[in-house]
Amino acid sequence: QTDCIALTWEVARSNAHMELQCELRYRTRQDTAWALVTNIIGHAGTTQCCGFLFGTQYHFQMRCRRSLARGYWSEWSPGRNYTTHEKAPTGKLDAWWIARPARVGKELEVQLCWKAPRRQEANGQVLGYHVTLSPRRRGRDPPVICNTTHTHCNFSAPAGTRRIYLSAYNAAGKGAVTEVVLLERKGQPLAGLRAVPGGEHSLWVHWEQPRVPVSAYILEWQRVSSEPGHCSACWQLERDRAATAALIQDGIEPFQRYNISVYPLYKDAMGMPVHAVAYSKQKAPSYAPKLHLKSISKSSAELCWDPVPVEMQNGFITSYTIFWANSTTDVSSSTVNPSLGSFIIRKLKPSTLYKVHIMASTAAGGTNGTSLTLVTTVLDDAEIQFLFLTLGLVFVLLIILLICFQKNGRVKQQFWPSVPDPANSSLGKWVPAELQQEPLQVPGVKEPGPATISTVTVLERAAGKPPCAAEPSIPCTVPQEGRGSLGRGWSAAEPCREPGGSGEPVQYARVMGSGYKGQQHGPPRLYLRSSSTQPLLLDPSPSPLPYENLWLGCPGDGGCPEELPATFPLLQGLRIGGTEELPD
Repeated sequence: QTDCIALTWEVARSNAHMELQCELRYRTRQDTAWALVTNIIGHAGTTQCCGFLFGTQYHFQMRCRRSLARGYWSEWSPGRNYTTHEKAPTGKLDAWWIARPARVGKELEVQLCWKAPRRQEANGQVLGYHVTLSPRRRGRDPPVICNTTHTHCNFSAPAGTRRIYLSAYNAAGKGAVTEVVLLERKGQPLAGLRAVPGGEHSLWVHWEQPRVPVSAYILEWQRVSSEPGHCSACWQLERDRAATAALIQDGIEPFQRYNISVYPLYKDAMGMPVHAVAYSKQKAPSYAPKLHLKSISKSSAELCWDPVPVEMQNGFITSYTIFWANSTTDVSSSTVNPSLGSFIIRKLKPSTLYKVHIMASTAAGGTNGTSLTLVTTVLDDAEIQFLFLTLGLVFVLLIILLICFQKNGRVKQQFWPSVPDPANSSLGKWVPAELQQEPLQVPGVKEPGPATISTVTVLERAAGKPPCAAEPSIPCTVPQEGRGSLGRGWSAAEPCREPGGSGEPVQYARVMGSGYKGQQHGPPRLYLRSSSTQPLLLDPSPSPLPYENLWLGCPGDGGCPEELPATFPLLQGLRIGGTEELPD
């Protein structure tokens, strides 16, 4: 098999007697330029040309002119297509891989990518690719783990796998095997990396060589997008060890951002990647972000915005510019860092209308956004809160005052309790239901005080005799206080006389009391506890009733009054025979 082609041609019969000089041109379908073969002499014959690619279709044309007269060239003849014969692919494939441990089990997940062989190495139409874990031995092909027509393959390999074998095949046979070594990423990264436009559809990538000798470089680029994606063909292998720059062209589009990574390949390791971001061409953003009002007061307004999607930025955003103006002043502006998403406009006038818009800028120009209208408030939030708090307190006070007016008596009783009146106290009207019958010990007297009745004896009463109080014509004497004594003892009662004028006394009762014994210190006096709950005042009590001043004697020489007071409490409790009370 050779790369030569034999061509045969004939001229028209009218020019058969002439000596002709001819030219031959040819090209493939992928080429735009023609390959030219000159100095073909003769009016008919055969010529041989070499250097053609295997398995490639060519298009041939020929023209001639008179050899001696140097006349004009004829038109190019109609074209003729011819496809050369094929042979097995030659050369090694450029491969790139990503290997990581599997989530389950002791396996290795491998993503293998490779470049299609060049035309001069494909030697025809490639039908597919084989991936194996071991090379061919003793004429036996190893098990194929991946057989595909694509240029990438994902598979699982046993843990510890370090070599993978890749080959291409066509109709003429299987090509040479390419050994792919799975190196670990533990080498030194590049010292520096930058990318600049090489054209609308290309980028130049520059880097600094590391100190350690390098065997090759892997350049990888991915288009930056809001939606996640991965380009398996966006990489290339630079085999020149001394290279410090490379031109990438596959899949590069203007106004799109690309993230570029470069991996240095060492003899036994792969270096850590270094990244750079670049545009092949920039222009103004497709649109500016939309402003939103986050908060506003009487002197400031906080604005926020969503960033422009990276596909619509058309370049690197260098800054955002905020413009605001009212109807009477000039336009004010402020430049904002592109990494920020909010801005506070200060020194605004209260209760004023403003129009605000934003401009997004790149190195190639800027784009204005839509206008936002806002009105500042009259009061700040703190002032509004203070106002509402004050109104709330006033409202609460009004409610309290209203309740106080409606509940005047209860409120007055709580803050100004009523002072009890001893004269109207229940103690003054209290009458014991029954006196104690057992004898009470008379306490010693330190000073004049109320007398204590020690014994009440009810004697036998004459039958059929009404009480002396029932006869108004017969006066009945009352007990008289012993004169010359400071105590409240009582003497025996004067007897009542019968209507018949009999002078025989009839004694119906005897009240005995202890006389004044002087100031002695004895046991504490016994008191009868009142059931009244009214507190007693510390102020001097009003003048005692006449029966309460009995130790002072009766005024005048006439003696005590003839009738007992009807309100004397102790005498009201005396009963004659347990059935009748003393008259009022």
